[in-house]
Amino acid sequence: MKTARATAHSNIALCKYWGKRVDAPAELNLPATGSLSLTLDALWTETVVGPAGADRFELDGVTHVDDAARKVFAHLDRMWRAAGRDGARPHAHVRSTNHLPTAAGLASSASGFAALTMAAAAAFGAELDRTRLAALARMGSGSAARSIWGGFVRLDRGNRPDGEDCVARALLPADHWDVRLVVVQTTAGKKPIGSTAGMERSRTTSPYYDAWVDGAPQDLDRAEAALAARDLPTLGAIVEHSCFKMHACMLASSPPFTYWNGTTVEVMRAVWASRAAGLDGFVTIDAGPHVKVLCTAQTAATWVQQLGVLPGVVAVQTCAPGPDAAAEVIA
Repeated sequence: MKTARATAHSNIALCKYWGKRVDAPAELNLPATGSLSLTLDALWTETVVGPAGADRFELDGVTHVDDAARKVFAHLDRMWRAAGRDGARPHAHVRSTNHLPTAAGLASSASGFAALTMAAAAAFGAELDRTRLAALARMGSGSAARSIWGGFVRLDRGNRPDGEDCVARALLPADHWDVRLVVVQTTAGKKPIGSTAGMERSRTTSPYYDAWVDGAPQDLDRAEAALAARDLPTLGAIVEHSCFKMHACMLASSPPFTYWNGTTVEVMRAVWASRAAGLDGFVTIDAGPHVKVLCTAQTAATWVQQLGVLPGVVAVQTCAPGPDAAAEVIA
């Protein structure tokens, strides 16, 4: 085992993923819907994996001995087996730094498990192609498969019970389209309901869940075509529709729940008002309170100016399409 460092960037789903497949082993972590995402240049995780006398996981300088740590070391076990190594996995020291808020609805688990996957593969000497690395990352966090790739990425749901057709693939590179995602943070701190728990509540109790799953393939195909054509109005309409169908599932769950706060709603309303006045921009919101606005590079500064002054907004950041995850052996 060597010491390796990796970086992976967060991604935001333009066509959402919400819910797990139940017709396959749970450890495969297969999504109930496919998804289409944009990898972000300004939000990323850096992870170092190296040998140690005992397993240790640090996140942002704090040692964890909780469920997060158990998930990290279970993923290292998975990576050790994928590398074709015999015997027990050697103890490892994992040090991760999130250059984005953790567990706040900005896909820190996606960049985190993508970086962990890349660093572990390099540390264990695994000779795996990027498609296989994406499949392994997905087992740690469903959206992590997309963060293995930069630019615009599609993750197909697949139908096989072994998950072999649940494939993340790069659709178009980062330089395909000079769009921006303006990230509007509406609070600080972690979200109250984890995504996995929220997905399961929606799946088991929301009357809208089946319609959500059934409509996803059409959204994906239409979004892919609009993306290829650089058609922002068409893509933006699909992005908003996918977003609010997902959140409708949450609101119709029993008991109902939402990740939004009052500022979330006011930012949404401000985006719609400005768009009605002629400024193109489209809302998407993940399992968290923060609003993202898909827009052109030319209008991003205007959106930052308009949304940054709204009461309750904590911070506004502009993200461009980001790069592939990468790793290197450092010792």
